[in-house]
Amino acid sequence: MGDEINSFGGGQTLFSFSWDDAFVAAMQDDSPIKNKVGAAPLPGSDRVWNRSSGAWENEFNQAPYIVWGWTAAVAKASKNQDVAFDYLCFFANDANHQADIAIGRFGVNPFKKSDFVPELYVERQGWDPEIAKQYAETLMEMEEGSTNRVFPLRVPGVFQFNSAIATGTSKALAGQLSPQEALDEVAAEWKKIVKRIGADTVREAYAIGVALEDNL
Repeated sequence: MGDEINSFGGGQTLFSFSWDDAFVAAMQDDSPIKNKVGAAPLPGSDRVWNRSSGAWENEFNQAPYIVWGWTAAVAKASKNQDVAFDYLCFFANDANHQADIAIGRFGVNPFKKSDFVPELYVERQGWDPEIAKQYAETLMEMEEGSTNRVFPLRVPGVFQFNSAIATGTSKALAGQLSPQEALDEVAAEWKKIVKRIGADTVREAYAIGVALEDNL
C-alpha cells in the first residue's frame, strides 16, 4: 500500500486502484503531478452473474467497492476514559481532520458531508476546480447514488486468500506463469485454505457480508 501511494503520488505510476490516499498524495504540493490527475468510479461490466436467478445476464452493471474505514474506541476497563475521549475529540476536530485528509500517507479519507464540497479542496489545498469537482462527485455518487455496492471480503482466512491472489498476480505479471496458469494455481491454493478453515465456516461468514450488501 505504501509503495502504491508513493509511486502514484510521485508520478511514477499510470493509475491507482486503491483508497483515496494515492490520489491525495498526487494532489499534494510536493507532487510533480499535482492537478494533472483525475478520479473516476471503477469500470463496470456488460455481462454479469445474477446470483438470484443463477444465470448470466447481458446488461451493464457497475458496483462501487465500499471498504470498511478506520474507527476508534475506548476500552470499558480503561481508568482514564474521559482523557481518552477528550484526545479522540481533539484528534478528530475539524481543523485536524481537514489537515489529515490533505496528506495521502495519513490514510484519513473523506466521510463527513462537508468533505464532499469541491470548494473545500480548491480553497484550502489549491486543487484545480474541475479535478476537485470530479473527486467529490465520484465519492458522493458511490456513497449516496448507488444501491449496488460490493464490500471487501470479510471471512476467516481473508488474508490467506488475498495473499494467494497477490502471489498469482505477481507470477503472471513477471511472466513466470500464463494468466490461466496463475488463476489455476490461485484456485488450487484457495481450495486448500477452505479445507483448512472449513467450507461451512467460510460460507456462513460470506453470507453475512452479502446480506449487508443487499440491505443497503
